[in-house]
Amino acid sequence: MNMKHPCEVIYYLSSQPIYGDTQGICRITGKESTGTPFHKWVRDTFTDIGSLHPGTIISNEAMFCFEEGSEYLQQKAGKDKPQRFRNYSHFVLNNEWHMKDKGQKSDMLTLLVSKPEICVIAESGQRHLLFKHKPGTWQFEDQTIYPDVDFLMYLHSLVYSLCCTFSIDEVLSGQYSQHRIIKHGASLWREAESKLKQHRGTPMFSLSLFFAKVHPI
Repeated sequence: MNMKHPCEVIYYLSSQPIYGDTQGICRITGKESTGTPFHKWVRDTFTDIGSLHPGTIISNEAMFCFEEGSEYLQQKAGKDKPQRFRNYSHFVLNNEWHMKDKGQKSDMLTLLVSKPEICVIAESGQRHLLFKHKPGTWQFEDQTIYPDVDFLMYLHSLVYSLCCTFSIDEVLSGQYSQHRIIKHGASLWREAESKLKQHRGTPMFSLSLFFAKVHPI
């Protein structure tokens, strides 16, 4: 079965703009397609050469997912100027493409637990992530996470309860202010922290912290 690349899936749910008509193998998707010669498109600042396939072009499908000033994304996001693809998190659920910014984390969490076909979550907005996504996983920045909704909800409930009193930095580091421990209740803090600390530093912990301020589902 020739599974569609995430860039192809998103492209076919868009306006499908045409950037070029050069035929070849796309260095992003590894598929035969049409687009623009890769050497004319790539910049010296592109740091993900090691993630690419052999080929000669960047396809129209892939170029769309690297857009730095898209009017289509502007319209989709309801913004007043062209938007960068990498600034958003992207989900495909039931053949519908959802594009969310960091102010829409509650929507993101709802989509994530609904078992989307594509789940790419951008925290920094500085990296191109979609082309690295592997179907059946959650992509969180450069981390590939194998889905486990129950475990994520378990960690998230602990993080959320602590972040009602403590800062995200405190929960991230495990270094808590004494006066906030007293405010939270030492026994409640100790119980939550003892469960959480064994997972600190893992990709799933990082993802639960991303949703720290979102009310548990």
